[in-house]
Amino acid sequence: MEVLIRGNKIEITDSMKEYVKEKLSKLDKYSLDEFKATVLVKIRNYTQKVEVTIPLKTLILRAEEEAEDFYSAVDLVVNKLERQIRKNKTKLKMKKKKKLRERK
Repeated sequence: MEVLIRGNKIEITDSMKEYVKEKLSKLDKYSLDEFKATVLVKIRNYTQKVEVTIPLKTLILRAEEEAEDFYSAVDLVVNKLERQIRKNKTKLKMKKKKKLRERK
């Protein structure tokens, strides 16, 4: 997993980078292919917005979340990405089962 972290109007510290990498490593349990995640952190007034984009072979996972705290925004984004992965894996399994039933 390769993670590219950029900041818009904010300097990304080492602790922020480590936190994002640690949280995104949770997605490895879904046995995705090697992926490259792009993380963009923006500041708007008193809130911080975190956008994550992960292009895969079959689809593009993208989530964004806005919160007052950077760390809570990262947590919310990772939860959204996990839901998207589970949803798409379930869809693929159902499609595969449907094709197997049609062959019989």
